[in-house]
Amino acid sequence: MGLYLLIADDDWPYTSTRVWTPKLPKYMSSVNVLWLAFVQPALMPALPPAMISIGKNKQAGQKVIAAIGGQTYSTTPNPWPWLTSTATAEAMAVEVAKWKGLYGIDGVDLDLETGAGDTSESGPAAMAFARKLKEIDPTFIVTQPVFGSPQVKEENYVTNAAFAKNATSCPIDSIGIMVYEGTGSLQYVKGYLHGSKEWQGFAIHVDVPPNKVLLGAGGQSASGTIEALAKAAHDQNLRGIMVWYASVIDSATGKPGNQYSGGSMDASIQSASTQAEWAKALDIMHGR
Repeated sequence: MGLYLLIADDDWPYTSTRVWTPKLPKYMSSVNVLWLAFVQPALMPALPPAMISIGKNKQAGQKVIAAIGGQTYSTTPNPWPWLTSTATAEAMAVEVAKWKGLYGIDGVDLDLETGAGDTSESGPAAMAFARKLKEIDPTFIVTQPVFGSPQVKEENYVTNAAFAKNATSCPIDSIGIMVYEGTGSLQYVKGYLHGSKEWQGFAIHVDVPPNKVLLGAGGQSASGTIEALAKAAHDQNLRGIMVWYASVIDSATGKPGNQYSGGSMDASIQSASTQAEWAKALDIMHGR
């Protein structure tokens, strides 16, 4: 059960280089994964200071994953400087693997979308990056969000290469379906679990194991939606749920940091009872 936290965005006040101390609302202690959005690929291997703060102060048992890219950073820069060849990708992996020891970052999320995700070199380079990370540290987490209807060429390349039948190893720990309205992500699960059985020409032609698939949920989801997704994840043996998105508090001002779309999908501004549903969802998925 994880939340995408809005930590840094160079188009918003809380940028990649702004020094501030984020305070996490209490309800976030009930989830076991925090994705930190977004790392600017052109500035890597530097991490936003606020992400470092969260990584160094994470609670026991909670995983913190730095989300690289996203929609804006897939448009610019395009391509990502270190996804232009196997050599540059592996060199970056060597630096990124240090994030765990230096900053308490447990992994990365490869959010390679339209733009940089359409560059022919980026898919093979992304695989080289992920494989090198796993070679250096097998416990370093690598996740990749995907569109419900697969439409980003190199994003699809990574999925197909990672989960190919003849693959000797899989460097991708999970794929997350980026559909955030109601229970909409459920309708796209089949295309990933049974890609090899889809119609000829379908972009995904492998069968991703159920326990590698995350369902997308909106931060605005009602309790019934949250419970339905959690039950489906449990019954289908899926990996879990990823939530887009949640804002955090600037300790200096007591106010939210970056907050997209006026907070319409912000889990942090929902009622306390709704926020408690994320903890219940984790219990449902664990069969408790």
